[in-house]
Amino acid sequence: MQVSDLYFRLKLITFGFLSPIFIGLGLLFASPYFLKVSEPFHKSELAVLEANSLPSKKFLNAVGNLYQKKTFSKLIIFLREDKVDFSLISVNEKEEKLISYLVSTKIDADKIQIVRLPLSKNVDSDEAAKGLLKIAVSENIKSVLVLTKEFESKRILRVYQKNLASLPVQISMFPFPSDFSASNWFLSEEGLKDVCFEGIKYLYYMFRGII
Repeated sequence: MQVSDLYFRLKLITFGFLSPIFIGLGLLFASPYFLKVSEPFHKSELAVLEANSLPSKKFLNAVGNLYQKKTFSKLIIFLREDKVDFSLISVNEKEEKLISYLVSTKIDADKIQIVRLPLSKNVDSDEAAKGLLKIAVSENIKSVLVLTKEFESKRILRVYQKNLASLPVQISMFPFPSDFSASNWFLSEEGLKDVCFEGIKYLYYMFRGII
């Protein structure tokens, strides 16, 4: 085999096989910067929280701090009905625990509203955004602050923007900081799982036409 033929084959292998791998890895490692919202949040009439599972006390304390700073005036929590009868914690218990802890953070009980999402084939965020649309229309809401995890903030923002596009509503996000950052997420099992799963979820939402 001539040297020129060998060089051509090596070049073909490099650009035809290795390049897509390097590009894929580059997109993977850059994805956390794309998945989160970097814009500052704004004071709003209404704050929205999706609670399919009980948020951590650290997260709920942050919500209470935002309320004490008058960042929002009312909190709406969307709860999904239990999908299985043998769930470790029922939706009623979840609701009681959430309200109890939020009240302990000095959020007035009459400023907390629980909205239960019925079981459906639609994804939770889409159902919550549709529920928020009805509330925004009936209560003439002009500004909404969505409370969410850092690396799911871009996806959820786009869901709410799409569903509330017909209304003059300002939507901003409060992305609760993760225990890992966009530069070291791959060093922990939790970070690897969260970022990879969220990336797949974002693509799934795009494929479904939800965002």
